[in-house]
Formats: sequence, structure tokens, C-alpha cells
Amino acid sequence: MKQSKVSKAIQQYFKNTTLHGFKYLSSVHYVDRSLTSVYGSVVWVVWCCASAWCAGSLCVVLWRRYLQVPALLVLCDDDARTLSYSRYGVPTVAACLPPDVVADMFLHRLSSNSTLTEQIPSSLARVLAGKPTLTDQLELFDDLLASNNTTLAHMMMNHAPNCDEEAIIKCRYQKRMVPCQQLFEKTLTYWGVCCVMRPEKLLPKFNTGLVSRSHTMQSLELVLQCKRGPFPSVCQFLTYYKGEEWVQPNILHPSNYYMGHLVFTLIPDESTSLVETVCSHDPNYSRTHCMRKCAEKSCGCRDPLFKHVKSDSELPVCSTARLICLRSHDLKQHENISCSCLPPCRKITTTMVLESNPMNQINNTIDNLFSGIDVARSVVMNLRVNLHHSQVFLLNPTETWVTLLSSLGGVFNMFLGVGLFSALELIYFLMIKLPVAIRKSSEVDHTNKYTTPVTLR
Repeated sequence: MKQSKVSKAIQQYFKNTTLHGFKYLSSVHYVDRSLTSVYGSVVWVVWCCASAWCAGSLCVVLWRRYLQVPALLVLCDDDARTLSYSRYGVPTVAACLPPDVVADMFLHRLSSNSTLTEQIPSSLARVLAGKPTLTDQLELFDDLLASNNTTLAHMMMNHAPNCDEEAIIKCRYQKRMVPCQQLFEKTLTYWGVCCVMRPEKLLPKFNTGLVSRSHTMQSLELVLQCKRGPFPSVCQFLTYYKGEEWVQPNILHPSNYYMGHLVFTLIPDESTSLVETVCSHDPNYSRTHCMRKCAEKSCGCRDPLFKHVKSDSELPVCSTARLICLRSHDLKQHENISCSCLPPCRKITTTMVLESNPMNQINNTIDNLFSGIDVARSVVMNLRVNLHHSQVFLLNPTETWVTLLSSLGGVFNMFLGVGLFSALELIYFLMIKLPVAIRKSSEVDHTNKYTTPVTLR
């Protein structure tokens, strides 16, 4: 009885459905469509199953293509480019002394034996640059820090020169002098202690109208004072856009005028896909940051010069000798061991070309930027962001939820004749008709099970 109720419901569904081919399986004229009834039945069933299999296979292909997020890379129009330039025209700028120069400044405070500590600054610089170095020198440096109850980050922050009138003397943006002490702040970075200026600090000084009208060039000029006590030294200069990876500082030598020409290519993260897993949409995410955290997990300690969040506090701070594990190995090796880091969805790449000239005839210039500076220990940096040759692209996805539904609907309609009404019929059959038939069959079986047969004599 149970089989009769369920089979009757299934037979009635196939008899009334609008699916291609399936309704004819229960038709009274079913055998008339073939030369022989037996072989015709088999061929018709195989044909219906093949049609359903083709529909399912094409749907899988469409879904996989949707997961790959195909898109068209389109160059922004003038209005969008102007808006992007006003937001990304000037990068984050940082100027700092090399770590070995800063270490040489405070080593005499840790130990009076200059012969013992002579090689420590160069060893520290090599390990921070990811190069092999002498471990015994780093262990000696750790002992000196421990005996003085201090840390590497604390000593570097205390002894690095201040940004106001000690490291950065003059600043000029778009031909207008600006106070450097209000733009730069001393910050501990991956490359050491640097004077960092972020682009948003320029906005209170200059309205966005000025920035947006300057379509072709953004100019930032700095006078840096690179010195190690009374002696001149080199400076490190670097630029960074949010989302940029693998930033390396440029070395600037004193008594030179540098002109840096920078162009960038930007692909903003404007994707709205709900299933995209090939990149990270987090605006604060960086693949370099992720890979460095992987290296820390692999080595079991934190980089003392790396900015961390509170959730990373369970790892102890690495000693200087342990920095060899963090910085001397390829980060990709740590990534394969610890975790997998996705690239950011927002991508920006920069290219900067440096031109240098000696400042020989500085006394003959009438530019106020050069007046009163010590040529032997100073560097003049003119950073020009060429917006005219920079490019801002947009990713226009070619597959969305609307196109996906349209493609799936076309496939089902072509192979199975499925439309909205057919889907409604199937849902109604699976959720209402079939459960009701199964329940009625169970009730009949339950009644028959406990019924006592009566025998007539």
C-alpha cells in the first residue's frame, strides 16, 4: 500500500509536469514513439537522463566560472581619475637614519668598551636587512640590553633624532612652505625609527579643491639632515601607498639634490561578490603583514620593530639574535609552513626613478628652500608624483548574481524546459505532495499492522 501511494503521487507528477520528455514517460501513447515498445522505452529514458546530465554539467561549469570572478579591466574616466588622484595623489612618506647609525649613537651608553662593541652596529644592520651575520655579536648586544634593563625598540626610539628641526628641516608642498613638525612624527617601523608623514596630514593645510585642480603633478620637497653626531651620514627615504607590497627604502647621500619621479597604477577594491575567496577585501589587510606574522608563528616570537595588535601579545618579543630566524629566511618559506596569505583585492604598484645632482652652487640660488642649510650634512629631496602618467583602473565584473541566474535559467530551459512555474511545481511536489503521500501510506500500514483478521466459517 505504501508503494502504491508514493508511486501514484510520482506518476501523477510526471503526468502533469512541464519538464521536457518526462511527462511522456507516463503517457498512454508512450509506446507509439518507438519502433518497438521495449527498446523505445529504454531509449526515451536514457535520452531524458542524458538531457538532465547535460543541464547539471553546464550548471557546474557556470558556477565555477562565477567563482573565478571574471572581470573587465577598464581605465577610469576623467572624473573618476580626478577623485582617485585627490585621495591617492601623495603617498605616505618616511625618512629615517639607517638602524646601524642609530645603534652606534646609543652603544656608547650601554658599554664603555668601544672595541668590544665595534661590530655590533653593522651586525644589527645586516640582520634587520635579512642578511646573514655574526650571531655572537647579536648575543653580546642582547646581554648589553638586558644589563641596562632596556629593549632594542626603546633604545632606538630614545636615541633616534627628533623630526622637528633635527632630522627634517624644511618642507614645501605645491610651492608653499609648511611646518614640518606638524606633518611628521617619529614612529617605529619595520625599517627602524623613521619620521613618517601620512597624506591625510596635508588636507587640513590645503583644501581638496587645490589638490583636485592639480591634475598633472603633486610636488613635495624636503630638506633632510643626515648626521651621526658631528659627522654626516646617509638617509633612508621611502614611499608607501596603502595596499602596496614589498616596499624598500632608497639610500640618500648628503650634499646631493634628489628628484624622484613617481607614477602608480591603482586597481581599487570595489567588488561586491559574495563568494570571492581569491583575495582579501579587508582595507587594513596586507599580504606582507600576513607573511611576516606567519614568520613570527614559525619562529615563535614577535619582531621588536614590527607593529602588532593586541591579539598577537601571546608571542614573546624576539631577542636580537632571534631576528635571524625572522628576517634572514625567505618569507615564502614561512608562509608555506604556517598559513596561506591571500593577496589584497585593492592593488597598487609604484615606480620611482631617482635623479641626483651635487649641491655645488647652492649659495647662488634664490630659492628659500636652500637658504641656511648645511650642505655637508643635508639632503634635498623633491618628490614628484606624476598623476598624468599614473593610471587608475576599475574592475567591472562580467559575472553577477543576475547573469548567473539568467545563464542557469537558460540551461535548464533548453535541456529540461524548466521555468519559474516548473520550479514551483517541483518545490510543491517535494515539500507537500510527496510527504503527504508518504504519511498516508504510513498510516495505512500502521492500521493494517494492528488489525485482527476475522475468519468466517
